[in-house]
Amino acid sequence: MTKTNRWTSLLLLVSTAVQAQSAGLLPAQPGDLVPARARAVDRAVPAAIERMPLAYAQPLAADAALTAEPAIHRAESREYWQRVDAAALRQGYPLALTSAGALILLSPTPSAAAPDAAQIRIVRGAERATLDQAGEALADTAALRAAGMQVATGALGFRLRDGYEADAALQVEGARGEYLLHVAEPRSHQLLTLSARRDTLHAGDTVEVDLALEGGARIGHAAALLVAPDGNAFDLDLRSDGTTARGSVRIPDAVAATAGLWDVRTTVAANDGTRAFQRDARTAIAVSVPTARIAAARRDGKAGRGTTTIDVDLDVASAGRYEARGVLYGTDAQGRLVPAAAAQSAAWFEPGSGRLRLAFPASAAGLSAPFELRDLRLNDQTVPALLERRARALRIER
Repeated sequence: MTKTNRWTSLLLLVSTAVQAQSAGLLPAQPGDLVPARARAVDRAVPAAIERMPLAYAQPLAADAALTAEPAIHRAESREYWQRVDAAALRQGYPLALTSAGALILLSPTPSAAAPDAAQIRIVRGAERATLDQAGEALADTAALRAAGMQVATGALGFRLRDGYEADAALQVEGARGEYLLHVAEPRSHQLLTLSARRDTLHAGDTVEVDLALEGGARIGHAAALLVAPDGNAFDLDLRSDGTTARGSVRIPDAVAATAGLWDVRTTVAANDGTRAFQRDARTAIAVSVPTARIAAARRDGKAGRGTTTIDVDLDVASAGRYEARGVLYGTDAQGRLVPAAAAQSAAWFEPGSGRLRLAFPASAAGLSAPFELRDLRLNDQTVPALLERRARALRIER
């Protein structure tokens, strides 16, 4: 490398360092959602969306219990779903049960015949018990909907009496078409848990999930799908050690910036040493296209006395209404950083540069510097969607 090239490289490094420092933002932490760049998308904007700038702020109690790191949802399942055709039901479809008191819900698809309670039998060896003998708490479609369940017309639910949990099969005389069988075992020790590593991701990111089977059984096979709001599905690559499984799949870059949660749907075939059974679990994640990003944040030194104002500069790729919000922490008499105030600001922006101003009122607790801006979020209110989230965003020493 020539002397000239070395000087050029050094100047570029210095320039990059100065730009990073001027941005004011603290380095991203594990768990933060930070886009590498803003991406333009072709989308329709609702005509009724608000265009006027709005801002809001309020002081917070110093002892307010706040967290900038969202808790990851842990789905728990003692249940499974299975599509069963009429031939299997007429013959007797085995119920994979691990405990007494199972709840059975049989729902016809639109082309299937509604099940008749009088034609349902619980088969166990040579025994063919009616629902009056083997079931209780029978509920039809009207009763299920009155209880808040969204079920198909013709759905029928009941609970198996104790004693029918081993080697039982569900038989439906006169079954026609295809049915959805839902089996829940509230008293079972065999519990499947599912959690995603992140609750919100960007298009192009990788979804990572963790599965665990509690209760002593072993996983024989596991499968998982990531299902988009439009119904497109993507297989997760799952690897299991027998009691746990981990899976991942990359979200396509060409994801439309539309509202809706993505489903992670998992199913596990397991065995407790004496019988085989199934567990299904689902969880949801949010996927967004970062149509804007936070380019910089800094304190406005010209703000009025008692008010801490922070300017949040945006890089906007797609026209829309964007909102910034955050929580300001201040230092108390014991030198602890405690909540001082919360603020948010929203406005309409065309592609290019933009600025949102967070004006934090003075804390009633009389807090002083150093201050810290935490839980800084950028939301796209056009969709809506979370675009960026930083647990610790800015440090203000004085």
